This record gives sequence, C-alpha cells and structure tokens, in this order.
Amino acid sequence: MKTKILHIVTLSEIGGVQKIVYHLAAESDRNAFDITVACAPGGELVGWLRDIEIKVITIPQLKRNISLFHDLFAFWKLYLLLRKGSYDIVHCHSSKAGILGRLAARLAGVPKIYFTAHGWSINEYQSLPVRYLYTLVEKIAGAISTKIICVSRDCLLNGLKLKIASQKKFVLIYNGLPEPEQRNNLLRKELNIGKEDLIFGMVARLAAPKDAMFFLKLAEHMINNRESFVGKTKDKTGFRNKIYFVLIGDGPQRAACQAFIKDKGLTGHVFLLGTRENAAELIHDFDVFTLFSRWEGLPLTVIEAMLAGRPVLASDIGGVGELVVHGETGYLIKQGNLAEAVEVSWKLAENKELRLSMGEAGRRRALEHYSLKTMVEKYRELYLS
Repeated sequence: MKTKILHIVTLSEIGGVQKIVYHLAAESDRNAFDITVACAPGGELVGWLRDIEIKVITIPQLKRNISLFHDLFAFWKLYLLLRKGSYDIVHCHSSKAGILGRLAARLAGVPKIYFTAHGWSINEYQSLPVRYLYTLVEKIAGAISTKIICVSRDCLLNGLKLKIASQKKFVLIYNGLPEPEQRNNLLRKELNIGKEDLIFGMVARLAAPKDAMFFLKLAEHMINNRESFVGKTKDKTGFRNKIYFVLIGDGPQRAACQAFIKDKGLTGHVFLLGTRENAAELIHDFDVFTLFSRWEGLPLTVIEAMLAGRPVLASDIGGVGELVVHGETGYLIKQGNLAEAVEVSWKLAENKELRLSMGEAGRRRALEHYSLKTMVEKYRELYLS
C-alpha cells in the first residue's frame, strides 16, 4: 500500500522553496508514494506539477502576508482536506504553510507531521515584540512536529538556539538540484552583449531579504567609477572590456530598482529581466554570480551558479558559507559592506583565470555535496522511517 503524502507550500510562484517541492514530487517513487501538493493558485509550480501528473489542490486563501480572515479560512480548508484525504504524512514548506499546515494536520490526526525550515521567519531586522511572537508560534508548531528538517547547519543551530524544538526533532538535509542543461549565449544574444564582455548577475526576488539595491549600488560603483579601479588590483590582467549587470527576478522593489537605474545613468549597462523560468540556464552566461541577501537559508540560486561553473560573490549570511568556500569557489563578504564588494568584484573582473578556476572548483563541490539524488534519497529514508 502506498504512503500518502501531502506537501503544503504557501505560494506557487517561482522560488527556491517551490523548486524543492517540485523536485521532491517529481523524483518520488510512484510505486511507494502517492503525492499531492496544496498551494496558492496562479504560479508556475501548479503547471509544473500537473505536467508530470502530480495532483495539485489550490487554496486561494494561502497568501504571503498575514491576514486573519484569509489565514483562518486557509486553515479550515487545510483541515477539511486533511480529514478527507487520510494522509499518512503532511510535509509543510515555507513559514505560513508551515504554521497553518502543521496545526491543521495535528487537529486532523495525521500520524507524521514534517516541516522543512528553508530559513526561519525570525531575524534581527524585526522588532522585539514581533520576534517574540514569531518565536512563540514556531515553538507551538515545533511541539506538534514529528521532525523539523533544516536545509543548512546554520539553520539547524539557529533553531536550537531559539529553542524551537528539542534536538532530537531536528534533521539536517541539504538542498539538492539536478545539473542544469548548458545552453550558453542565450542571455548574451538577447541583450546583445559581446562574448568577451563581463556580466555580473543576480537571480532573486526583488524584496527586502535579497537586498537588490545593494547589487545596484555595486553596479553604480563599478560602471561610473571604472577608471578609478581598472588595473589597480593585485591580480590584474589588463581587463578593458565592457561590464554589464543583469538582475533576474521580480517583486515589490522593482519600481525602486528601475528608478535607481535611471537616476544613476545606468540604463544600457544594468538590465532588469523580471521572472524567468529558465534562469538556471541563463546563469551560464554570467561571469560572476552575486547574492547579497540580508538573511538566507540555503539559497538554490547559489547551487545553480556553482553547477554552472560560475564563481560566487555573496554575503556571508545563513547557509551561504556552507556552500561557498571563501577564496576557493568564490568570495564571502560581510553583509552590507560595499567597499569590500567593490574590491573583490574588481579582483574577479580583472582575472579570467581566477574566475574559471573558482567556477570549476564550485562545480565539483556542488556535484559532490548538493545533488538532487542525495537530497531525494534522504527524504525517502525519512518518509519510510
């Protein structure tokens, strides 16, 4: 008899959490597991799953922001779904679905309740009352969880520090991805960028946690102050080609990003491409992948960049330091340190051999430690335990 599993994730739009849910469903053993996914409607995840004949139940009341009316309605719908479905396992992902889904599963009497913490909703940028409230809610949900899966050691240690649950409930399973299909020059052809010109790229939602404005400030410094830096780095090789910055993603800060690009005279040098389903393929056209998040779990975009053989320049935050080996597969900087980012960026810009060697080292590391096969097998073991 098959084990019935319901995955619950808040949104269905493109994102790291959605990709993990998709891969867990797509790679599951159909002879052993009967998989269903519940999520908000309207996003790419719904289409992806239905294309591979995974059952999807959409709940319009599942929304990112807190809303008493919508949250209570979503909770009631989840409870009815769980009561009717007789699931053996409920596996929740993302903060909102993680709380509502686990509470509904407990009330419905589901035997096993799992939650993957792709990153805690609690961070230092919140006020003390908000942090206290979120921590309390996570503790309540943690108390009724069978297991809490953390995607990085940093995430696990923070969960223990916050006393979300007892140590025996925590499990560490790193995110994993398939090796992307290599289709070079798609991005360069679209933007009419020369083969020898340099592209610094970022793939992220344009929202506060990812700090896209920092990326744009780096672009301004490198483009508008180019002559102040070219040829002055220790490892210079005489870089004289054009530099472009490409930001893939969308979100509430898009208008602010567009205004910054216009005000600083960066039009034609910095491109906002919006959401792209083939972002993992486009990364192959980057020369340097960047991510300057304020907080993180274990970002899939960094793994995608490593699999594409690209050096990574990122904030040393969350689980990023577990992915990137500083000085070997890329560089880690202190979050928000623009001067450090500019210095390291020019070091990478002026040394092609360094970029290539770091990229290849990152690719080997990703294939060894962050493969899709390893992740799926560890979740299978957990489901059958």
